[in-house]
Amino acid sequence: MYLRRTLPGRGLAAALLALFALLAAFAGLAASASAGPYANPTADEVRAKLRAAAAARGIPPKILYGIAFQESAWRQFDANGDPLIGFDGLGLGIMQVTSYGSYDIDKLKTDIDYNIAAGADILVAKWGYAPTVIPVIGDGDPRCYENWFYAVWAYNGWKAGNVYPYRIWEHVAAGPVGWWTGQPVTPVPTSSLVNGFGVEIPTPQPAHYWSPTPLPKPKLSVPRVRKRVAGGARFPVSGSLSPRHAAGAHSVEVRCYRYNGAKWVLRRTVLTTNRDFGDVTKYGTRFSLAKAGRWKLVARALADADHAAVSSAPAYVRVLR
Repeated sequence: MYLRRTLPGRGLAAALLALFALLAAFAGLAASASAGPYANPTADEVRAKLRAAAAARGIPPKILYGIAFQESAWRQFDANGDPLIGFDGLGLGIMQVTSYGSYDIDKLKTDIDYNIAAGADILVAKWGYAPTVIPVIGDGDPRCYENWFYAVWAYNGWKAGNVYPYRIWEHVAAGPVGWWTGQPVTPVPTSSLVNGFGVEIPTPQPAHYWSPTPLPKPKLSVPRVRKRVAGGARFPVSGSLSPRHAAGAHSVEVRCYRYNGAKWVLRRTVLTTNRDFGDVTKYGTRFSLAKAGRWKLVARALADADHAAVSSAPAYVRVLR
């Protein structure tokens, strides 16, 4: 067989070019799997994902809310739409997962559901460290918020003087406006720590419990509106919502249906604004309907961290020409 000879330098250059091309191809494949830009879900969508993951594992949901808030402000992606990576270069995504183990690193970067599930599983694993690695709090009932304090501590690192669980408890209790309703929680007193570590103690009091039962539906009144309004003229719509929701929030929307001669067709949805009224919330807004005819207005209380969604009975109005 005839073998064509090449100059040593030229052969080396060709080999290097081939190697660089191969490496570039692999780099391109890796980059394509994590390429952005991506968009973060809305706060409502993130809350639902966190709640589902927590409930499936017996974690009081607002603990997971607080951890995700501290770690990433509920973001899977940064302002450029790229996967969120922590300042340490290790933490990934909404839960800032650093213990990769058998996890798919690319999915931790790009799949928010996968990342939340990983973070929730890690927290459950930390709970399981008791009593060998971390102490037990109280009777160890996982329905009690306070009993999770050391597991939350371990999520960030079981190290002396770690203030992380105190920050999470502050988030849980505060409930950032529009994200979730604050849940009172009692931290482990710093006076009970020994050499900066938590020790086995009774459940801090007062204790607070979470129930995995379905969320209750609030009471929502029929929208109060005039029977006849002029087309194109603004008119008030109001009603009541109980128990009381945060003033200034937009807990209720009004869905406007117009009768087309055969069926009711949704034509417009208008957000209302809450205001305190004794022990209840008054929702209200002003808007206009341009098209003459028969209209049906239905109030809809939106789901939040503490309440399921619910619709009111309809109110009817005729829009005049």
